[in-house]
Amino acid sequence: MNKKAEIGSKKWKDLRLQVLARDGYVCYVCGGEADQVDHLFPRAKGGDTFDQFNCAAICRKCNLVKGARFFSHKATPPVFPERSLSETVRVVPDSPFVKPESIQVNAE
Repeated sequence: MNKKAEIGSKKWKDLRLQVLARDGYVCYVCGGEADQVDHLFPRAKGGDTFDQFNCAAICRKCNLVKGARFFSHKATPPVFPERSLSETVRVVPDSPFVKPESIQVNAE
């Protein structure tokens, strides 16, 4: 079966409804109302059409922007310089999204 035919199949339609229900009809990109399902690993790049863990609810606008690419979120976790690794701080934060407060910077 070709990739276009897979999307029109009953198996796909059933999976689509399951994914939308699982995700509460909320777009994983913008938080708006989702009416479509996105393949996180694009089918055009070899992503599995019917793997529910490769699918997420998405709104039409976000899906059109993403296309067959890997989506890059604007709200990605911050990347800290090498100095902020756990061995250079006094207190390691509970979350990787929180910058350690007491970075010990060695003069280079």
